[in-house]
Amino acid sequence: MAEIRVEKKKPVWPWLLLIVIIAVVAFLYFYGSTEDTDDMDDETIEEVTVIPTTYSSLEYEELV
Repeated sequence: MAEIRVEKKKPVWPWLLLIVIIAVVAFLYFYGSTEDTDDMDDETIEEVTVIPTTYSSLEYEELV
């Protein structure tokens, strides 16, 4: 009579643990980095007047 080899199944839990760890790291990378890290307040920003450097001929005549 022939012998039948019986092999034990490899554990699945290390693969599940690896998948959970990768999912947590991906979540923290994509969603954890969306937090606003701008340290400047809106009150500290000063308004700057923009001075045009080129004028059309009509604008130049008005200035002179």
